[in-house]
Amino acid sequence: MTKFRKLGRPTGHRMSMLRTMVSQLVKHERIETTVAKAKEVRRLADNMVQLGKEGSLCAARRAASFVRGDEVLHKLFTELAYRYKDRAGGYTRLLRTRIRVGDAAPMAYIEFIDRENELRQSKPPAPQPPQRAPLDPWTRSQSDQAVCTT
Repeated sequence: MTKFRKLGRPTGHRMSMLRTMVSQLVKHERIETTVAKAKEVRRLADNMVQLGKEGSLCAARRAASFVRGDEVLHKLFTELAYRYKDRAGGYTRLLRTRIRVGDAAPMAYIEFIDRENELRQSKPPAPQPPQRAPLDPWTRSQSDQAVCTT
């Protein structure tokens, strides 16, 4: 079982394509590609944003070994790291758009969330469930007995 999609390409071609796509996603903040490629790019782009949030020299070198371009690296460690400083994960969104005419491949937009001109607004955080009062030992034992009688 593999931990990544092979996308019908040799390893060198696949990694080069994914590096370019992640760099273009960071640069333009939205790209259109096939759904399978977008799922792989989402995984890698989230890792790059995590490195940007870490902000250390080691993280910068690791990100520089993957993304292409100094302006992409600078944007990753300044703008995107600041934008997502309070978010624990899930920095990208995948929106299925159409079926490509030539080969009927499903296409999708992949974009960073919480940005201006995004295709779909982020959902508000889910409300916390109401807290129930703790049961005293007698009530708990009575409720357990009532449930277990069959």
